Amino acid sequence: MQNGQRVRRSLGLRDWQAAQRRAREMEAEGITTVGEPVTVKKATGDFEKDADNSIKDTTLKQYRFLFKRLNEWCQQRGLVFLRQLSVVEVRDFRNSWTTYSPRTAGKHIERMKRFFAWCVENHWLDQSPAKPLKSPKVGETDVVPFTEEEVDRILKACRSYKGANRDRLVVLTLFMLATGLRISDAVTFSKSKITNGSDGWMVELRTMKTGTAVACPIQNELAKSIMKSEGDHPFWTGKSDLEDRTKNWRKIYTRVFKAAGIKGHPHQFRHTFAKRLLTKGTPVGFVASLLGNTEEVCRKSYAKWLPERQNALNKAVKATWS
Repeated sequence: MQNGQRVRRSLGLRDWQAAQRRAREMEAEGITTVGEPVTVKKATGDFEKDADNSIKDTTLKQYRFLFKRLNEWCQQRGLVFLRQLSVVEVRDFRNSWTTYSPRTAGKHIERMKRFFAWCVENHWLDQSPAKPLKSPKVGETDVVPFTEEEVDRILKACRSYKGANRDRLVVLTLFMLATGLRISDAVTFSKSKITNGSDGWMVELRTMKTGTAVACPIQNELAKSIMKSEGDHPFWTGKSDLEDRTKNWRKIYTRVFKAAGIKGHPHQFRHTFAKRLLTKGTPVGFVASLLGNTEEVCRKSYAKWLPERQNALNKAVKATWS
C-alpha cells in the first residue's frame, strides 16, 4: 500500500523453483487480496470448491480434467501465477488441444471463459485472457443410432473379444445401452449409484439442481453383473485419469466395431437408448430428462424417431389427396 492505494507489482521471477517457493510463502501468509498475485493452482482449486454445489458432477469432472491439464501446462512453462496468463499464453494452451474435436474444444473454451470470468469477479485479474478465444465451427452431425441388427453384431464381437477386459466389455456395452450414459460417465460410474428396491434395480443417473434424483431401471441380470465386480468402480481402477481411462475403452471399441464390420463410435449407444424409448412412444420430455438434455435439444436431435412427428406428416400428406 502506498498513500492508501494498492500498488500492483510483478514478482520479477523467471525461475520456476524460486517462484514456487514465493508462491508457497504467499499462500501460507494468506495473500489473496486485490492486486496481490494468486497462483494458478490456488485459483483452480478455489473454483472447484466454489462450484461443487452449483454445477452437476459430470460438468465438475470436466472442469477438473481441464484444470489438471492447465496446471501441468503452466508447470512445463514455468508459469506459477494467474497474472502470468496473458491472452497469448491462454491461446497457446488452447492450441495444445490437438486431439479434440471442434465440439469438445468449444466446450472447453466455454469452461475457460467461465473460470477466468470468475477470477475477474474475485478481483484476481483485471480482465479475462480467455475472452478473445473463439470456438471452432461445429458442423451439423447426424444422430445415428445403431440398428438392432448392429447391436447384436456388436454384442457378439464383445463376447468374442480376446483380452482381459472381455467380460467387463460386455457388461459396459449393455450398461450404456440400458442407461444412455456417455462413455466417460459410464466408465467412472460408481456402484453406490445402484439401488435395489420395491421397483427393482435402479441406477441414479444424475441429481438435478432442485436436488431431485433422476433414476433409470435396469435389468436384474445386468445389475447383478455390475454389483459382483471388484471395487466401487466396475469399469475403472481409479489409478488412471478420466481421459486415459476413456481413451483405453474407446480403443477397445474401435477393435470391436471393426470385428463386427460396423463403422461406429460408443456415443451411438446413447443414441440407440433414446431411439428405443421414442419408438415405443415414450414422451420426449421423459427421454430428455433421462439424457440430461432439454426437451428442445432432444426434439432437434431425435426428431425422425418421434412417432408424433411422423403421424403429423402422414396426416398432412393425406390431406392433400382430397
